[in-house]
Amino acid sequence: MAAPRKVEWTVRAERDLELIHAYVLEHWSQREADHLLDLVQEFEVLIALWPNGFKRSQRHKAHRLGFVHRNTTAVYRVYRDRVVIIAMFDNRSNALR
Repeated sequence: MAAPRKVEWTVRAERDLELIHAYVLEHWSQREADHLLDLVQEFEVLIALWPNGFKRSQRHKAHRLGFVHRNTTAVYRVYRDRVVIIAMFDNRSNALR
């Protein structure tokens, strides 16, 4: 098996995660918000080991869509030596709008 790739975050992806975390904290609980962060860490490990494990975006073929949770999707791009998380979004309609 190939060595795990380094996982990097764009500023937008970091901001998106902060907004989703704040939303979960406001509408649910600290426990659920912490669980979201645990799932994100597990997702990072997963894409570092198997970067092509999730499907390609139909709109942007260089991007992949990875499900962190049934309500949260990460958009990322695979490079030869790293994986860059570009954005995250909440799959529920109007959840963060």
